[in-house]
Amino acid sequence: MVDTPTSPQEKLKALREHFARILPEQIARCRELWTAVMDGSATEDTGKELVRNLHTLAGSAPSFGFAMLGKISQRAEITLKAALPCSHETLERVKGDISDCISEMKRLCEVQAEQVEERSDDLLALTVVQSMQSWGRLVFILDDDPLFCKKLGEQIRCFGYETREFTSRTDMLEGPWDPFPVAIIIDMIMQEGDFSGAEAASTIEEHIGKCPPVIFVSRNSCIEARLEAVKAGGEAYFCKPVSISDMVDCLDRLASEHQIDPYRILIVDDDVELSTFYSLTLQQQGMETRVLNQPLQVVEHLVDYKPDLILMDMYMPECNGYELAKAIRQMESYFSIPIVFLSSETCVKRQLVAMQMGGDDFLTKPIQPDHLVSSVTIRAERMRVIRNLMERDSLTGLYNRSICEDQLEQAAMRARRSGGNMAFAMIDIDTFKKINDTYGHPTGDRVIVTLARLLQQRLRKTDIVGRFGGEEFAVVLPDTDLDAAREVLDNIRQSFSQVRHAYAKGEFSATFSCGIAAYPPTNISTLCDAADEALYRAKEHGRNRVDVATK
Repeated sequence: MVDTPTSPQEKLKALREHFARILPEQIARCRELWTAVMDGSATEDTGKELVRNLHTLAGSAPSFGFAMLGKISQRAEITLKAALPCSHETLERVKGDISDCISEMKRLCEVQAEQVEERSDDLLALTVVQSMQSWGRLVFILDDDPLFCKKLGEQIRCFGYETREFTSRTDMLEGPWDPFPVAIIIDMIMQEGDFSGAEAASTIEEHIGKCPPVIFVSRNSCIEARLEAVKAGGEAYFCKPVSISDMVDCLDRLASEHQIDPYRILIVDDDVELSTFYSLTLQQQGMETRVLNQPLQVVEHLVDYKPDLILMDMYMPECNGYELAKAIRQMESYFSIPIVFLSSETCVKRQLVAMQMGGDDFLTKPIQPDHLVSSVTIRAERMRVIRNLMERDSLTGLYNRSICEDQLEQAAMRARRSGGNMAFAMIDIDTFKKINDTYGHPTGDRVIVTLARLLQQRLRKTDIVGRFGGEEFAVVLPDTDLDAAREVLDNIRQSFSQVRHAYAKGEFSATFSCGIAAYPPTNISTLCDAADEALYRAKEHGRNRVDVATK
């Protein structure tokens, strides 16, 4: 029984061996087509098929270790393409060159098939990005003030983190470090001196072997203390009283560095082997890929897969790449999606035409794996930034109202198809105008951001959280019935009421009210109205509560 390769490296090795096995058949097909052209039995499509086969070999052969064979294929392609349509005069002029090219391709195939060396600069030698395991959400707090430790720990735990509090450096260093903390919060000023927190941070690596990110807190905001924090490797510095929303923002950033969602790349290429090669190349670097060998199906994959970037071949049987790119660009939803062309086309004029038709980059085959990865990464990251600017609320980073409504519609469609459950909630911060009037609009904004962070931390990744405007939020909970939604959101409501918000003269707390409705209603508008009515009742019945829509 043959073991099925599982890792990208094993799959690549198997793919290379497969290509070496089928290469003689591909060259034999080229010779068969060329013979038909030479003896006059060919149709117009025969010459086009031969050009396409030579083009495919020119791009794929070097990627699998047949570099010279690929160059000769390209030479034959260019020569034949210039001679089409094949009249008697043009055939006489090129037949010797093309016949020699095909014969040399056959010879190189026989010589190299058993000698394909693993190149040190190819994909198999690239550094593999291992899939990240779930990063811990444990935070250490070191402060010789036990009350501060306790209060800060309580606040941070509201946002889904775990905490361990220590009042001495010795207790922290000698305590358990498994699981390893995502960050350590250290007071700069403790009994040992004004900069003793920095000294404590500097000793962690000596005792533990590695040091997690350090966040300093202090009642001292002078530049000397901040410089000591920087020298000790501090990631951030907060002055007491600490804004919990700012602290959680920092913790989220540190935790998210280990939880980056992989880029999604849609590969459109009729060459099965080469598109698989590109797919495995990108998978090795932690990206998600989907291969499409039938380009006319691209629209349904754009809708279903929502790629960050399209990697597209220029020449395909059903349509060429720049025509397909222009068709995609004419759809408003995909006007800005990056499209990177891949082709063995060396004519600069044709490359520029492809760019004018909607391409963002043109990579010439064969392309080095590290060049492919870099080009895709840069443009996929840029797409995510642009998409976030278009879809996200600038203050909270949550979905804006229009995107949230679209997500609600899609969730309802999925629930309708599967016959499953779906709940929709409207949330409103209580007496928010009074908060703004009493503590100022900047403080009110921080309350909004704090609730946004709390919802993001405590809800599932599959749940949709959006800001509808002002102090109002919306939550879509797929596969969730009314009772489960009420329990989850009521727990979040209780946690939010325990959060202390800092302002110039002290601290205060805030609450929210929530209304929930469950799918299926008659339509989405009815669902929103039902949740809004439940929210209104929660306000009328005293605020700081969760109400559900009546049947």
